[in-house]
Amino acid sequence: MKTETGYVTGVNGNLIKVEFDGSVRKNEVGYILVDDKRLKGEVIRINNGEVSMQIYEMTNGIKVGDPVEFTGELMSVDLGPGLLTQVYDGLQNPLPALADQCGFFLDRGVYLDAIPDRDWDFTPVAQIGDKVQAGDTVGTVPEGLFTHHIMVPFTLKGNDWTVKSIKEAGSYNVHSTICVIENSKGDCVRQSRS
Repeated sequence: MKTETGYVTGVNGNLIKVEFDGSVRKNEVGYILVDDKRLKGEVIRINNGEVSMQIYEMTNGIKVGDPVEFTGELMSVDLGPGLLTQVYDGLQNPLPALADQCGFFLDRGVYLDAIPDRDWDFTPVAQIGDKVQAGDTVGTVPEGLFTHHIMVPFTLKGNDWTVKSIKEAGSYNVHSTICVIENSKGDCVRQSRS
């Protein structure tokens, strides 16, 4: 997807006005580039080539004319094993890891992986050749009293998806591909996390 760009036309606290060319969606993530930092924000209003963005960090130093990059991705959170054992800020940065990196005074424009990079026990529910559709569980990962479900992404349309490969029960890194599904057109999707 092509990244759209724009520039700041107004600043009012954490509400920033941005002019842009191209296509931008409501709730899309954008970054304002200021002082060699990328400050994360969300499009909350679009009106005739101008968007209003809510910036989720201190806006000191943002000026009219500063460049803005839109990601094409909607504001979302990461889900997966390890989520329940962390304490986060409002941008889903794990606070202990953020403090280790930045010290007592947290820096702007720092974004860390929300899910700890470690191994977890995985139990498959699906088998190779199973027909699956959006929202179906292909396996589970326990975390304390909670069980995470590794699911077919909700964005996949239709019910012609088939499990092409899936890991056996065992311990795998949270970033490992644990399942690959394929549709009748040959499109493949790899799934990790929950």
